[in-house]
Amino acid sequence: MSLTEEGKIRELIDTWLEASKAGDLETVRSLMTDDVVFLTRDGVMERDDFVASFQAMAGNVDLNGLPDIQEISVMGDVAVCWNKLRVEIKPHGGTRKVHAGDVLTVFRRGADGNWRLWRDANLLAAV
Repeated sequence: MSLTEEGKIRELIDTWLEASKAGDLETVRSLMTDDVVFLTRDGVMERDDFVASFQAMAGNVDLNGLPDIQEISVMGDVAVCWNKLRVEIKPHGGTRKVHAGDVLTVFRRGADGNWRLWRDANLLAAV
């Protein structure tokens, strides 16, 4: 049974969260476009900034993302996802921190037919 385009987006989100939890940078890189942009409370982060941040965190924290997808809309080669995300971060030997909030993500389908994260507005805050 083939997945719908919405199903493929849901699968990408699950893969992203599992790869992030495992510290698997190569998988995460494969799930984003070269010109990806992350809009965060701290400002704009481009691909290289994200990779550097990911590398600094990988192996130093336990990470668990809990998505609550509210809506996915697919329009041709662009898809938009509204997600209420909860992320639990526990530095090794440290105290667990929880961030939660709304995330609005835009995905683009590449020439290879695969969806990739293109724009991400992340409004997570400490809870």
